Amino acid sequence: MMKTALAVSALALACVLATAVSQERPAAPAAPADAAAAASAARFPSYDPRYPPPPGTPPADIFQLSQNYPKTYANETFPWMAIDFKAFPNEYLRAVLNYCLEGNVDVDFRVQDNRVRKWYHAPWLHDDGNQFGGGREYRHGMTRERMSRPFELHTRQTGRGQNWAVGFYNDRGGSALGKVWLTADGRPDPAKSTFPPNSVACKLLFTDAPVEQVPYLQNGKVWTANIYPDTNYNKPRVNREMRLLQLDVAVKDPRLARSTGWVFGTFVYDGGSPGKTVWDRMSPVGLSWGDDLAVRTDAQRDGVFVNTALTEARINGFLVEQSGWDYGNRAYVRHHGLGGRVNGPIDSPVSSCVSCHGRAGTFANANDPVNRGRPMAMAVFTANKPSEYPMDKFDEFFKLIPDGAHLQTQDGSQFMTTDYSLQVTAGIRNYYQNLRSQPQPVAAEAARATRGLKAAAPVDLSNAPPLPRVDRDAD
Repeated sequence: MMKTALAVSALALACVLATAVSQERPAAPAAPADAAAAASAARFPSYDPRYPPPPGTPPADIFQLSQNYPKTYANETFPWMAIDFKAFPNEYLRAVLNYCLEGNVDVDFRVQDNRVRKWYHAPWLHDDGNQFGGGREYRHGMTRERMSRPFELHTRQTGRGQNWAVGFYNDRGGSALGKVWLTADGRPDPAKSTFPPNSVACKLLFTDAPVEQVPYLQNGKVWTANIYPDTNYNKPRVNREMRLLQLDVAVKDPRLARSTGWVFGTFVYDGGSPGKTVWDRMSPVGLSWGDDLAVRTDAQRDGVFVNTALTEARINGFLVEQSGWDYGNRAYVRHHGLGGRVNGPIDSPVSSCVSCHGRAGTFANANDPVNRGRPMAMAVFTANKPSEYPMDKFDEFFKLIPDGAHLQTQDGSQFMTTDYSLQVTAGIRNYYQNLRSQPQPVAAEAARATRGLKAAAPVDLSNAPPLPRVDRDAD
């Protein structure tokens, strides 16, 4: 059977979210009794407390964080390990996608109820410290992603689109989450964030862009989510209909143990394709496992194209927009990452999957409470398009970052990397941001001191500037 390798490219996925702190925090409305009971029994909250489900909301409509993190995991045979991802990227991505979907489709991605294998959510993405932030919404646990600018998704798209997403890890990834977060003193430990081989992450990304402006969203998966009325993000959340646009996967592939360690892939929903189900109509955009640091060809070129100089990625050339074509309701891509590197339609055109996720890391100096929780900078997001990208920053953001948890220097400061997991980095950032203004984490700090642990006494950081967000929106 003939198998066709795709063309080339690399990088940029979705990065998690967080937002600046609000010093005046309004009291949150009361949640339904059943939801409150479930929340009290859980170590980590499931959704932003400012926007709880209204009284009487059915439990089935309320997201519950999957947080029973395993200490051990099954010794499985993984189908993608029999596939050369460089030669057969489509087949590799489809094998990973099928693994992510198995059992989850049946329970509408309430992943803790999966009867085939359990999946797990990263904690502390519920509250980023901002009244109008991007913390988890109560319907599906989605966090806010980068908005889609006009005409990024389709030539008919005249308005900005809100994008929200929920991600989850298999048992191997869940075991790493437990090591980071289930600590004796309650503080996250990023040094324990090395993920075991064949850890898998999957993320569903939804948009509120209308089908009339993005026709390939038709006949897709629809969720109701509790999000903002518009992309101004300055009003209370409301229930809105959202459609599946993008799906991301990441695999800790042991064949890359001496490199980045991870394979990243992204799909776009193609409502006009002949697939029988929504999942059959997910079309692979590309796959990448490196940053191609030596390749600067077309780095400042706008638009979408296949960069044949890239060697550490594969791009689906069939999705590259062709001028003058009438696509009808078929999907196409209007941008990739910088220099044609891999990313999805929601992602930034000035970064890449590997570049963003490789900068998953948190400030390492425990004796500096003001900066504790500060994330590494992921990219130059002040550049809105590749032609604006400052090439003197290229090496900083596209050099190889080894996998695993280790110290990495950026701008003279040391950071502990979190093995390409921006969800871990964002959670740590959110934890320490909330430590500045909420009583519960402060109590945990006090408990450390009373137990004689080697930690400084609680410091008043209520007037400290907010920690930078793990966010790809510069506007």
